[in-house]
Amino acid sequence: MKHKVWHKYAIVYLVAAALILIATNLIARPFYQSDNMKRHKARIYKECVVISDEYISEYKLPGFTLETFLLQMKAVRMMLDADIWVVGADGRMIAATGENLQTTPINLNEKAPGLLDNTYSENVFVEGLTKEKVLCAVEPVKEGYNIKGFIVIAEPMSRTTDETDNFIIRMNIISGTCLLILLLVFFQFAVYHTKNLQNINKTIIAYTDGDFTAEAGVRGHDEYRDVALSAHMLAEQHANLVDYQKNFVANISHDFRSPLTSIKGYAEAMKDGTIPYEIQGKYLNIILFETERLSNLTNDLLDLSNFENKGVRLIWERFDIVKMLKQSSATFEGKCSQKNMKIRLVFPENELYAYADKGKIQQVVHNLIDNAIKFSKPDSVVTVVVAEKRDKVLVSVKDTGIGIPKDAIGKIWERFYKTDLSRGKDKRGTGLGLSITKQIIAAHNENIKVISTEGEGTEFVFSLQRADS
Repeated sequence: MKHKVWHKYAIVYLVAAALILIATNLIARPFYQSDNMKRHKARIYKECVVISDEYISEYKLPGFTLETFLLQMKAVRMMLDADIWVVGADGRMIAATGENLQTTPINLNEKAPGLLDNTYSENVFVEGLTKEKVLCAVEPVKEGYNIKGFIVIAEPMSRTTDETDNFIIRMNIISGTCLLILLLVFFQFAVYHTKNLQNINKTIIAYTDGDFTAEAGVRGHDEYRDVALSAHMLAEQHANLVDYQKNFVANISHDFRSPLTSIKGYAEAMKDGTIPYEIQGKYLNIILFETERLSNLTNDLLDLSNFENKGVRLIWERFDIVKMLKQSSATFEGKCSQKNMKIRLVFPENELYAYADKGKIQQVVHNLIDNAIKFSKPDSVVTVVVAEKRDKVLVSVKDTGIGIPKDAIGKIWERFYKTDLSRGKDKRGTGLGLSITKQIIAAHNENIKVISTEGEGTEFVFSLQRADS
């Protein structure tokens, strides 16, 4: 079952509302009732003590009468809003501010056993004396060590419960107002989050349908905007990947179709006799040349595939970079002879050691020198320079060839990228060599850069970690 965001907000709100109401009515009420009862007990007991002292003081004065004392107590009763009882030592009611004891004689020891033995008594009901349950505070009237009687103040129990009920009602009104405000806040949050999620969801669906220009239209500047931007960036990358795949297939098709067409055409011509036996050797050499192109392209594709899937695996070792460059340069003697070119090597000393993957660095050097020869004019020189700079070894391969156009400098590391000049001058290139070179140098955590001026030449410079000699 699908649970929408606003459902979850509703559940959270209802749980919060239930907890607030429970806390107010079931938890706060007993605490407040207990504290309220303590306040009432303390208040009426304090008055009991005062009245008891007053009774003894006036009792000793000449002319003291119970009637005069009760008149004073009736004024106190109005202030306290509670009955005041004067009780004899034997428990017999002597006087009360609220009852006529001549017509209703009462003995509290009989009507309310234990009442006079306790300082406080709750829920007391004395038939003929109280109309409802009362809270009583008792203070004995002593003369020396002798108990002459008791002063009892009786306050209706309903007063404390009514105060508690009024307090809880006010708390419920406050809680209800807060819950209403909270409901509005939750509603706004639910609308905000739901709308943003719906917009993001619609945008992602649009991306899956191929519309990579769709925007989420997220409100606010929070994590939703970050998610929307991330989704948009992912869509742009996917769009670029789609374009790259199309270009990849187009380039692969082009680079495979051309040699395959030549191989197929010349093979069929030799088979049906169109090409005489005497000159077939020339066309067999062309077939071998095109086969070599296909082999180089396949090997480069395998290298790139391995680099992407498994990363460039390096075998670190200490080797003489000068010796390695001499050996690599010697392998280009045949190509240099065809164009009457030379490779000039410039070294600071006879030996210089680097710490890297020798085989991978040989591949880098081979690609750079091969490109330099390929794009150089006949009778020119390719210069290979090795230099030390602090803890680095710098290798430079420089030619005086056709150079690279400014708008193509940033693209030469891309797979299958070929400038129009290179495609026209030399058809053997796969467009993968520099991409492989870049990945190998990056795997060594080193850098490679290119400096080129169109029509004057190009220089590639890369760095390696220097090893102690």
